[in-house]
Amino acid sequence: MLKNTGNVIKDYIKNNKIMYLSLFLFYIIGIVLGAASVNDLDFQQKDEMVTFFNGFLKLLDNDNFSQINLFKTSLLDNLKLVGLFWLLGLTVIGVPMYYVVIGMRGFSTGFSSGIIMGVLGTKGVLISSICFVPKEIILVPCLLALGVNGMKLSGNFFKTWLKKNGPQDTGVKQKIMPYSFVAAFFSFFILIATLVEAFLSSGALKLIKI
Repeated sequence: MLKNTGNVIKDYIKNNKIMYLSLFLFYIIGIVLGAASVNDLDFQQKDEMVTFFNGFLKLLDNDNFSQINLFKTSLLDNLKLVGLFWLLGLTVIGVPMYYVVIGMRGFSTGFSSGIIMGVLGTKGVLISSICFVPKEIILVPCLLALGVNGMKLSGNFFKTWLKKNGPQDTGVKQKIMPYSFVAAFFSFFILIATLVEAFLSSGALKLIKI
């Protein structure tokens, strides 16, 4: 069963590789722009960032710090993102919006990691690797898959909308159920990414002192 599932995913990626590559390109562009924008911060802003990270790492050592609460917060954020991706697939403007959202996701990651590395130097590279790499390795491919899944359905809705004065494609509505199933499938892996962020990454950060 796992082998068949792997083959299905492999064929799906192969048949939609252009969309995968284009979305991934926007993600990379977002990271580059986010990291580059860190250079626009002045000394005072960078100093505030150092103070913030010091406070955050001290919070991790606090007995009142709850990884469960961190997990709940992160899970809620990710569920909102999944919900947004699902809704975009049901609109006629979903295709360009997926590029915007993926690009903004990359910008956020690039900006956050750029700040950490910029103000903390070598230790910042380690912190960025712990904070972002584990969860992004799982999360980003899932978001790309959700994006491609949504772009295909959104494209069908757009074609139907263009033909609104002509024959209607009633088959589009029948695709919503498998579309939702794919969204739920990748949401499971996003749950894993959330667990990694809340427990593994935060646990590893406790070992780091600035």
